[in-house]
Order: sequence, then C-alpha cells, then structure tokens
Amino acid sequence: MYSRRRFLRQVGLAAGGVVLAGSGLSVLAGCSAGKKLEKLAIQAPASPPSIALAKLVHDNAFAGLADSAEFLLWKTADEMRARITSGQAQISGLPVNVAAALYNKGLGVQLANVYIWGILYLVSTDEGIQGWEDLRGQEVLIPFQGDLPDLMTQLLLQYRGMALGKDITARYVTAAPEAANLLAAGQARHAVLSEPSATLALLKAKGAGITLHRVIDYQAEWAAATGQPPRLPMAGVAVLPGLVKEHPQVIKRLQSAHAEAVAWVRDHPKEAAALGTQYIPEMPAQAMEASLPHITFEWVAAKDARKEIEFFFNELAKLSPAIYGGKLPGDDFYISG
Repeated sequence: MYSRRRFLRQVGLAAGGVVLAGSGLSVLAGCSAGKKLEKLAIQAPASPPSIALAKLVHDNAFAGLADSAEFLLWKTADEMRARITSGQAQISGLPVNVAAALYNKGLGVQLANVYIWGILYLVSTDEGIQGWEDLRGQEVLIPFQGDLPDLMTQLLLQYRGMALGKDITARYVTAAPEAANLLAAGQARHAVLSEPSATLALLKAKGAGITLHRVIDYQAEWAAATGQPPRLPMAGVAVLPGLVKEHPQVIKRLQSAHAEAVAWVRDHPKEAAALGTQYIPEMPAQAMEASLPHITFEWVAAKDARKEIEFFFNELAKLSPAIYGGKLPGDDFYISG
C-alpha cells in the first residue's frame, strides 16, 4: 500500500504552486447546474477496498446523471493529486487522514463517507502471542516510519504503559513487501501490516513453509484502550466541491449506490474478488478473496462519522498532527447528505 506519510509529503503545495483558491475545484467536464455530466471519473488505489467503488462503474450506477463513468487506479501521490487539482477525477477513494490533509492544504475536497474501518494487524510466527506484553524485548518490523502503522503501534503501546524503542524494538522497513520477504525468509518473526499486505505476507510465508498468524487486531486493541467502538476511520470517499454544489443528484446516487456496494463486497467476498480482478489486475484473485474478510467494511456518512474521526485525529495529534494536515477540518469538510 502506498505510504500515507510519503503522500502527505508530496501533496504539500509550496507558495506559488497549484492553488485553486475560490474556484471550489469545480472544473467539471462539460457541466453546468442541472445538466448531465459528460464524464464522471472515480479514482482509487489498487487495493481490495476499491472494489466497492469499481462496482459503481460496473453497475452503471450513474445512468441518467452522466453520459459516461470510468474507474481509474491511482498508483502515485502525484497522479492522484493531479487528477484532483485538474478536476479529472471528481470522486476519489483515499485514506481519511489524507483527505483531511488535502482539505487543510486548501484543495477544498469534501468527505462523503467512511467505509473502511479496520485493516491493521500484527502478524507473527508465534501463535501464542496474546498481547503487547508477550512482545516485550522483541523486534517488530514496521513499514514506513512515521506513517499510520507506526503511529498506531506507538499509541497502542502507550495505552499499555509501554514504549516503542524501549520495551519493544522497532525495525523500520521501506515497504510492506520488504517485511513479507524477511518473514518468509525466517529473518524476522513479527511485523505490523495492513490489508492486503498482511494476507500477501501470510501467503508468501506459507509458500516458504512458514506459518504466520494475525495475533493482534489493532481495531480491538483501540476499543479496549479508548472505550471507542472496535473500528478505526481508515478510508473513505472524497469529492470535489463543485460536484456537491452543481450536481447534488450525483452525490445522492453516489451515497446510496456506494452503501449498497460496500455491503455487497462485505457479504460476497468470492464474487467481489472476481469483480476486483477485472479492475485491479495487479492483485491475484486468491489473495484478494483471502484479504476481504480481514477488512472492516461499514458504510457511514461523513457527518455521522465526524465524532469518531475527530477523536481519532486528536489521539494521533499526540504524536504527529501533520498526519492529517495539522488541524481538524472545518464543518464544510463533511458532506451533510
């Protein structure tokens, strides 16, 4: 999965850079209030959660509202940002903290919903690991220093009165595949991974004769430590303000159709994986299907998720407020519908 920290570094717009101040990013192809869109573009990363957005295009969910709709994968931060700033993609699937960072950089994006609430796990060769105390004095692989897996590990340890670097040794790696290779080679025993990287690591290790286990569920640990529900607002759907203002019926259709698609992906992993291979060919169907049950799919309108998002951001702020752009987004970040 693409590093959110790297993303945040790349979305920073220097003085004199591309700023669409006052425009509301309403560069919508061939549209004016009350008219159909010529083209609606949805972009998302090459990951199983994106199947729910691809299904909207597959099912022709925007018939009557747009002449055409397309699903695009974003593979780099620059690619995603360029499509947002130019209006080439009016709807984007992305991490919630990244959407907030874009908003705080003045790009004006608005959050429509949150639909991924759990993807983080600690995987281990030791099935007997019951909690953080069992890892005291041991080394854990963590991809992307300063990114969400790292910050969440630090937070969960702090809640237990422990510290990364003191009670548990962090070995930072540049990407999830590097962690998977080390685990499969028997050169490491524990790693913090998000889905689908955790599933891919388990499959790779199995091929090498090593059995890995998901021993710590970060969502359950979060709930136990904070009293919050056992879920983390990880990813959602952001839209251009011009789409909200000029095409409210598109937003209404997006919300209803996406809610149905999220439920379908959650309840039909085999069929969802088959659909996913059509739009995300980079990931094998077997790995996609195996990963889906370990992703918490739950569609929640942005305005209804706001309280949990702000609690999450305030906890992250204890370590790195920059992860979401330095301040809580304003009221207009959350779509009311």
